[in-house]
Amino acid sequence: MDELMVRNFETAEITTWDFPAIKAQLQRGLDEYASIIYTDDSIKDAKADRAKLKKLRDAIVDAKKAYRTQCLAPYEAMEPQIKELIDMVEQQRLLIDTTVKEYEGRQKEEKEKAVRAFYDRKAGVLGNLADALYTTLFDPKWVNASTSKKKYEEAVIAAIDQASHDIQAIEAMQSPFVRTLTETYVSTRSMEKVSEKKAELETAAQNASISFSKPVSVPENPSSDQGEYTTLRIFANPRQLDSIMDFMKAIGVHYETL
Repeated sequence: MDELMVRNFETAEITTWDFPAIKAQLQRGLDEYASIIYTDDSIKDAKADRAKLKKLRDAIVDAKKAYRTQCLAPYEAMEPQIKELIDMVEQQRLLIDTTVKEYEGRQKEEKEKAVRAFYDRKAGVLGNLADALYTTLFDPKWVNASTSKKKYEEAVIAAIDQASHDIQAIEAMQSPFVRTLTETYVSTRSMEKVSEKKAELETAAQNASISFSKPVSVPENPSSDQGEYTTLRIFANPRQLDSIMDFMKAIGVHYETL
């Protein structure tokens, strides 16, 4: 490779390059290497040629870096000023944004009150589960400004109808664990989770050789005239404790956690 070419790349401005001519000259020089066959005896020449090509590559890379620095110089001089202007605009925008968000927050709160009032009027079919179900039935989209009164009312009614249908399906299972299954549904609104819980409880009951002829009614507020009570201390991991509590619900045992 001609040393002159290396020196040209080291000293010439990229803006003055005649690219087609430089490329043609470079190709001719590289073609010379393509025809050389290096052997063990000429390995010294191979190392020397490799060094020449590296030097040429480095010269081109350095020229590129120098040109990049030259091109970026005007931008780097302006960048702090541009940032200052952006910060001025952003500071005022954020002040206005705070006001807008506060307004939107108040609007959503008022709309959520209207949604809840409508829900309460329509959720009688859910009985004493209505309050607990509201949290999982509620869809944040209902209080968006883009959601009309008609649209959220339709969505609320549809959600109530679906929940009512699912609860009836759970009761129709005639499972001794109906209370636990209902609680699972209320917290997840997922019939799939209900089915998984039912299978888990039935498997555990079979393993424990416990049988149930029918669902057991569990007293909400047991009184002393319902019989004597015994206090137990139970040592179990969280999963075991959940199963024990489910069984107690199923057979009508009242319990308190301390």
